[in-house]
Amino acid sequence: MPEARQIGLEGGGWFSFALFKYDDPPSRRFRTLRQYQLRLWGSANIQGVHRFYVRGMLGWDDWNSGDNPDDPTGSGSDYDYQEVERAWYQLDLGQLMKNQTGKTPPVGFRFKVGRAFTELGTALTLSMPLDLLQFEVTAGDLDFRTFLAMTIRDTRNIDDSNAVWDDNNRCMWGTEIKYTGFDRHRPFVYYLLQEDHINPDPDDSLQNYDYSTQYLGIGSEGTVLLPGLRYQTELVGEWGKTFSDGVTDNHQDNVYAMAYDLLLEYFFRVKTRPKVMAEYLWASGDSDRTRSATATVGGNVVNTTDHAFNAFGFRDTGIAFSPRVSNLHMYMVGGSFFPLEHMKLFKKLEVGTKVFFYHKAADGAISDTSGSVNNSRWLGWEWDVYCNWRITSDLAWTIRYGAFCPGAAFEIDDLRNFLYTAVTFSF
Repeated sequence: MPEARQIGLEGGGWFSFALFKYDDPPSRRFRTLRQYQLRLWGSANIQGVHRFYVRGMLGWDDWNSGDNPDDPTGSGSDYDYQEVERAWYQLDLGQLMKNQTGKTPPVGFRFKVGRAFTELGTALTLSMPLDLLQFEVTAGDLDFRTFLAMTIRDTRNIDDSNAVWDDNNRCMWGTEIKYTGFDRHRPFVYYLLQEDHINPDPDDSLQNYDYSTQYLGIGSEGTVLLPGLRYQTELVGEWGKTFSDGVTDNHQDNVYAMAYDLLLEYFFRVKTRPKVMAEYLWASGDSDRTRSATATVGGNVVNTTDHAFNAFGFRDTGIAFSPRVSNLHMYMVGGSFFPLEHMKLFKKLEVGTKVFFYHKAADGAISDTSGSVNNSRWLGWEWDVYCNWRITSDLAWTIRYGAFCPGAAFEIDDLRNFLYTAVTFSF
């Protein structure tokens, strides 16, 4: 149906049940969580010009007694929650002009407002839902996007300090330019400014909090050398101001940090659709951070420059260890395939594995405070295996297992196991 004739409403949802079982070495216990989540969504499209989308979520977390890390007494191990995950409106003026004239205009313009998931570049710096006001302009081979946004207050803060970890109160301004004129490459450049407006709860008379920084990133994604060889690469620099550990006056220290990521994936055009991948990730660290690469408390030493990279993006750093992207060298190799695609029932069953190796970028702390006690930079390695099975168009199952073997940087070198499995029914 031509876009200009689309007028309609859609709706649906999905229900998921997930089971988490994992080792928690600092507490010397094995934790178990059963998670139930129901999501309902609705959308409206009026001639491709006006688009509305809303999605809500109802959830219930059922911990074994005493396993909830936020409630070690066990008195409130189970709790329910609800939230509006997405709610936005988009106006497409380019589509409006196309509907009226039958021709695509030389310059396209889209406007979006509401709560939406937002990324920059390859998601190394920013990958999260935001309450935003966004403008997109397309002119020839250039795509330009800029937004003003607020973080969602009840999302996790990048500062892990006890007084502020569960309150994310930041203003953001971001802009990105992508070039689409190449057949096999999509280079980009972006800038992100974030201002911290955190209010500690409860008030902390022994520490001031404010981590306000700027980011400049450049990179590209596409295919190189061979049609089946996909790549993505990104380099980002960070600078700004922060309160250092123990500071209670207005003195702030400088932040200067960097990060780089390169991912290669090769897709074989044969039966079972095998894929192999390799990734290198580097994020600068600060040698005088004593306990944490991500928190103010136990973080940077006063009157020194903070070189620990901290941002709002996402990378798969392993399911069991899962360190934050800060003070880290990570090397990953992996592969996946569809072993039973010749059988109708198992056609969409994918099996894969990844192996990770971790090393500190500097002598200081990492995001896992238990890996900051020894002087060694060797953090260890991890082996993950996973299986994703799309049983029917409406029913999917996944299972993931990871085992992390700590290196010499950890005082507790016990093997860490993490098991996750989930069933999702869509309607």
